[in-house]
Amino acid sequence: MTDTYKNYATTIGVTGVTTVYPGITGTAIVNAIHVSNTNVTLANSVSVQLFKGETGFYIVRAAALPIQTTYQALDAPIPLETGDTLKVTAGITGGIDVIVSILETT
Repeated sequence: MTDTYKNYATTIGVTGVTTVYPGITGTAIVNAIHVSNTNVTLANSVSVQLFKGETGFYIVRAAALPIQTTYQALDAPIPLETGDTLKVTAGITGGIDVIVSILETT
């Protein structure tokens, strides 16, 4: 088995659900999820969910993000199994950056 540290980053530009981590065949440990409101004029909110198949479980729900702030969405690592994904939803369109730090074992 091979362990690989990776990060996945994206900008959320819509209010719909956006996949940040598509999952792997193997296991993974999510070490950190950082979300930033890069908007200079509007506050925002963000929800982060762990999906097991089609069922989503909230890690964070509607966390407030004041103008130009960063929020750490995890207080402890979360293990993922084959097929698990991480998805993020912004409260309003645009201005959310997301970085996920993961240790993958394949």
